This record gives sequence, C-alpha cells and structure tokens, in this order.
Amino acid sequence: MPRGAGDLDALLSRLPGCARLPVEARAALAAASRAEHWPPGARLVGEGEPAPDWLCLVGSGGLRISRAGGGGEEHVEYLAAGDVLDPGVPGLPAPCSVSAIEDTRGWLVPQRLVARHRAALTLDPVTVDRGEIALFVRRVSDLVEGVPVTCALGDTVAEAARLMTTRGVGSVIVVGDDGGLAGIVTDRDLRSRVVAAALPSTTPVERVMSSPVVAIAPTVPAFDALLEMMRRGIHHLAVTVDGRLLGVVSSHDLVRLQGGHPVALARQIEAEASEDGLAALAPRVVSVVRWLAAGGAGPTEIGRLVAELNDRLVRRALDLVTARLAAAGHGRPPVPFAWLAAGSEGRREQTLKTDQDNGLVYRDPPADLQPAASDYFPRVADAMSALLARLGFPSCPGGFMASNPLWLQPESVWRGYFASWMQTPGPQALLQSSVFFDLRPIAGSVEVGRALWEWVCERAPLETVFLRLMAKAGLERQVPLGLFGGLVVERSGTHRDRLDLKARGVLPVVEAARVYALSLGLGETNTLGRLEAAGARGLFTAAEVAEVSDGYAVIGRLRLAHQIACLDAGTTPDNFVDPRALGKADRLLLKEAFRSIAWLQRHLEDRFQTALVP
Repeated sequence: MPRGAGDLDALLSRLPGCARLPVEARAALAAASRAEHWPPGARLVGEGEPAPDWLCLVGSGGLRISRAGGGGEEHVEYLAAGDVLDPGVPGLPAPCSVSAIEDTRGWLVPQRLVARHRAALTLDPVTVDRGEIALFVRRVSDLVEGVPVTCALGDTVAEAARLMTTRGVGSVIVVGDDGGLAGIVTDRDLRSRVVAAALPSTTPVERVMSSPVVAIAPTVPAFDALLEMMRRGIHHLAVTVDGRLLGVVSSHDLVRLQGGHPVALARQIEAEASEDGLAALAPRVVSVVRWLAAGGAGPTEIGRLVAELNDRLVRRALDLVTARLAAAGHGRPPVPFAWLAAGSEGRREQTLKTDQDNGLVYRDPPADLQPAASDYFPRVADAMSALLARLGFPSCPGGFMASNPLWLQPESVWRGYFASWMQTPGPQALLQSSVFFDLRPIAGSVEVGRALWEWVCERAPLETVFLRLMAKAGLERQVPLGLFGGLVVERSGTHRDRLDLKARGVLPVVEAARVYALSLGLGETNTLGRLEAAGARGLFTAAEVAEVSDGYAVIGRLRLAHQIACLDAGTTPDNFVDPRALGKADRLLLKEAFRSIAWLQRHLEDRFQTALVP
C-alpha cells in the first residue's frame, strides 16, 4: 500500500493550487481518499465505460493510457509516481483506457471534494488578513463592539445626545416599556429633526426617533448589511439575536472595514434632479464593479449590488421621464403600470452594463381610458429607452425593449404572450421565453408586474411539453470539454482559439436553473437562487447545489476578470477568454467547473426526458 499520510499530503500539495490549501482542508482531502494497489496489467478505467468520480494520485509504479485506434490499441501517455490521473467527466464515457504497467500504488480522491476545496482558493485567506476582501468574509458580529447604547421612551433628546457624546457613538437605541426596540435616534436625526427644527432640548426622543428599527442577525455577512442599508436608504442596523440587542452596525463601520462603498452613490442617484446629472452618475457603477472586484468580491455579490444600483438608476429615470411628460402637458399615467427588467438584469446578474432587456405592462384600462393609455405609455417607453441609452444601456439588437410596441402591452396581452409561448412552443417562442421568463418588476407600480409574474409561475408547472422543449434547447450549449478532458476552443472566426465563457459556461447553468424553477412554480429569477430553491424542494442535494454553484462562480470570476482587463486595455468587453493566458490553477478550476455543468446538463436531460423530443 502507499507509504503513509505524509506521502499523500505531499502529492496533494503538488496539485495546482492545493499547496495553498489550509492544513485542515488537505487533511479533509486525505481523510476522504482511498489507498489502492494495482498489479501489472490491472485495468483502472475502460474506454467507453462511465468515467469514475475520482482523481488518482500515483504514489509509485506507473499507468498506461491508451485508446482504440484503427489498427488496435494506441498508446496515448504514461503516468509515473507523482502524476495525477483525471479519468474524465464522471458518468460520461471515458475517452481512454487506463491500466497499470507495473506494480502500482496510489490514492483515489473524490473529484467533487477536490473541486470544492480548490474553488475556495478564489478567496485567498492571506488577503482576508489584510482586509482586502473583509466586506465579503467578515460577519456583522465582527463589527459590534462594547455594550449597546440605549435610552428609554420619555428620555429627552438632550439625554440621548449626552449618551452619544460620552460613549462616542453615532446612534442610540430607544427601548420601549416592554423591553423591545421602539426606535433609533442618530446624530443625523439630532441635526435634521432637532437643531434644524429648533426643538427644545427637553423634547422626548420618541418625537424624533426613526421607527421601526431595522434589525439584522450577527451571522449575516457584512456585505449583506451593506445591501440592506442601500435598499432601505438608512445608515444604521440593530444587531439582534432572538429579539435581544447586541449592538448597532453603521455605514461608517463598513467604510472603515473596506475603505469606501457605494451607499453614497445610491443616495446620489435617488437625489438627482436632472437627466443630465443622472447620466453623469451612471458611469460610476462601472467604478463600483472595479472596486468590488479588486476587493475580492465574486460575480454573485457584484451582480446583487450592481442590480441595486441599476434598479435605482431605472427608478430615478422613470421618475424624471414621467415628470417631464407631465410638465409637457401629457398628464400622469392613466392606469397603474410597471417597468419590467428581463435578461441578466431581471436575474440580478449584471456586472458590466449590457444591452437593454425590458418591457412595460399596464393594467387593462376601461374603454374610456384606452386612448389615453395608447398615447401615454409609448411616450414613456420611448423616453426611457433614450435615457437608458444615455445611462450606458445600449438598445437591444433583438428589440426586446419597451420601446418596441410588442413589449408595451396591458396585462391581458402579456398573459396571452406567456400562454402562447407555453402552449405552442416553437423556436421563436423559446427565444422570447429565454428573455422574459427572467422577468422582474423594478419601477412604477411594481404590484402590476408582480401579479403578472405570479400568474406565469402558477401555470408553468402544468406545461410539460414546453418545459421539455425549453430543457432541450438549453442542452444545445455543450460544455467545451474534449474527449481527453481538454478545453475545446472556437475553431474559426474572430475569436479563434478562445473560449466563449458566456455561451458555454454561464448560459447552460442559467437555462437549466430557469427550467427547474418554472417546473416547480418558483418565482425566484436569480440563477443560484433558483438552484438553491430547487434543492430545497428536493431536486438536488446541498452538495450538488454547492458543486454547481462553485463551478458557476469560477466561470463568472474568470469572465469578469477578462472583461475588466478589456476595459483596462481600452477595448470593448467580451466573453472570449484565451485559455493559454490563464494560470495552471485557473485552467484546472475551469475544467472542473465545466464538469459540474456537464453533470447538471445530464440531470436536466434525465429529469425532463429530452430524448423524447424529435
């Protein structure tokens, strides 16, 4: 048998990237590994048989890799002590046969476990210690210091101000008679509600406090606290466990943690009073992406935060457009309406700005308001399309925009669209479905859009033929892995010898997650959120969700890094990466990411029986 744990650890450390794994991570890999012995001629893998789900670390001896050729078996490669055998995508036909050429000993290590630990290297622990990615790995509890500062209902603003001064804090929690959190008084409240209003110092705190108090759990990542502040437009969150106050975390705490953040940009967007001013602010979202990426954020975190900023841009743009129309004598909306985001923005997965994918739905007007609706809403859509282009969102080449009359319709017409797509799913219907089945209302009377989406989600699980065809269409995008586990690049055209990370990596996961979510009637539109929700409904194990999510994150990270490099070089960002420009560890991670996606596609194929589609 192999000589011992020390030899295994040495072999593990020779895997690309694994030398940087923490001791406990390598110990976990070692504990999950199985020592094996193969006499000369023993076959480990048979060509065409389902590939096993392990990697083999060769401890001693040697292995021969061969495949069937025209004149019999052809030698491909030899592996010696210290080499790693990757037998292919688990479950798919193995591209080669592998046999021992002499007495050989080694270890079998589960592929998925190796991938999980390597993926963790995308957040280097060394950088955490330097605080470069602290916003994404630190918890709210790390920011809470000392005993919480509180006062009681009936205390005066002067007493609250003295507490803040003596304790050196920017807020005081007001505790009610029942011991619950009645409100919060901040230094901003004292300036704007007491000093500016010339209230006496004897004013009770309940007259100026903000209520209710927004609370957050201590285990929540600091990044999520940042998002919560942005969503609500506040600067303080109470940290509680089971209703018990532990302390308060402020936007200033997050500034100190990371050195700056986009909360200020969010507030500037909301306060901007002109379209020119909004256009001047919009490019700063790209700066936020750079800031987040440099700080160690992954594409999922960046997508969530950018969606918050872009949603604010769209909402403010709509406010300015409707105000301009009113000032020009076109009145106000004759019936409630919602602005719909679709595509990557609907999924909250935009990083750098892409084409517009949007629509407008309005409540079916009574007969006497139909002329007004037919006049008013096209004006809104055209003005919004033009303004969004100024904000950095170019027009969609496919015309999936509210300025296209097709996608500016009352509820009844939109419902007819979705019903037609699901009941007569031809190629054009599937194309349109790939855009609008990621629908998310973001501005206007969002309840109108929410009602439409809920209607769709209630009916989608019943349309089994549509779901099968949608799954089949998603499987047309094959992962770029060759027979020998190598990366398959584009063979011709402008992007020859490059990998299309969007078409071959991102979209296969997006499309699979969409089908799973629709089949279960889930309203979630975010890709990873859809996979997690499907897992919670029993379609996947937690480990399977984590495996696919890790692979998706690796592809997203490499894609974003490439796009930022394009910006730095003064070229238009694209999705085509030269694998030769990647480090060895990233190439290995990318292969494992594609393997996880190949597994997801096999699962999709089996669940929806796509082989039944002619």
